Amino acid sequence: MGWCVLFVAFVDRPAGGVLADPQPGSLFFAGWISVVAAGVCCRLGMWRVAADREGVQVRRFWAVRCIPWSAIGHVELRRDGFLGFSGPEKETLAGSFLPPWANRLLRRTSHGSHVADTLTVLSRHPELRPQGKAGRAATGVAFAWRALPLAFVLFTATEIMHR
Repeated sequence: MGWCVLFVAFVDRPAGGVLADPQPGSLFFAGWISVVAAGVCCRLGMWRVAADREGVQVRRFWAVRCIPWSAIGHVELRRDGFLGFSGPEKETLAGSFLPPWANRLLRRTSHGSHVADTLTVLSRHPELRPQGKAGRAATGVAFAWRALPLAFVLFTATEIMHR
């Protein structure tokens, strides 16, 4: 939410806003910047991962993706705060936690490393995995359905602020 407020407050728009003298390039640029800002806001919401009997449910921009347990060899918390799922396929990123350096600076325990360790243990020991299927309440929805309306709100708010 703070990112959205900073975007609206500090984005540079011409006097009267983009809609005062609509040019195709400036409209495209203003709209694109709003979508990117909304995408960043949603990217920060990637902290939700849900494990069920099939694998780990990961929120993506357009859909919720399931990483099967067979494709997870090891999960680690990266320096940027994202969980890295390593396995036979390419590495997949998920989860947005406080980076380890920030945890040390704030003298907090790292929830991200705990989640990574738990998912690694679950991938190696099938008897410990959850037996149920994660529902929509646990997995969440894709970001696009929140990012696109948020981009519209950001665009509108910056237009109102710069009139």
